[in-house]
Amino acid sequence: MNEYNDYVSITRRWLKEYNTFKATVASMTADIKTQEEMLERAMDLGAPIAMYDNMPKGGSGELTTVERQVQERMRRRESIERAKLNRDEIQRIIDRVDRAVSSLDTEEQELLQGFYRKGKSWLTLGYEHHYSERWARKRGTEAVKKMAFLIFGVKACPQQLSFVFAEW
Repeated sequence: MNEYNDYVSITRRWLKEYNTFKATVASMTADIKTQEEMLERAMDLGAPIAMYDNMPKGGSGELTTVERQVQERMRRRESIERAKLNRDEIQRIIDRVDRAVSSLDTEEQELLQGFYRKGKSWLTLGYEHHYSERWARKRGTEAVKKMAFLIFGVKACPQQLSFVFAEW
């Protein structure tokens, strides 16, 4: 079972790898398109002309040309489907991160994008927002925790599960 800090760590890792995820999805989409085009071209291959005269009788353990072509097409289709599933999984991560970031306030968005996507330091970000490095780091950490809750739900934030009973 994942602990609270695990979800925050996953969120941080996703933020750090966001640009890589985007490039990977674009690359995988192009590869899938190429594979599908190759499959379409392979469909145009025809069966060889059958020879009935002087052919040995009985079967053999080897595949015929047509069977090999069909087997190769099946493998290629399976490869395309696996690639689509992998690409879609990465796209779901991107979508989750995008939704979580868009729900943050503008300042939190700027801090996280500056630190995780643009590689700026907390000192630089604090300076840009007219605050200290400590403030920028603290605000960024809180924003990541908020994102973990938005992405993973209550299981990511144990304080959301605790109940406080007030006496009246």
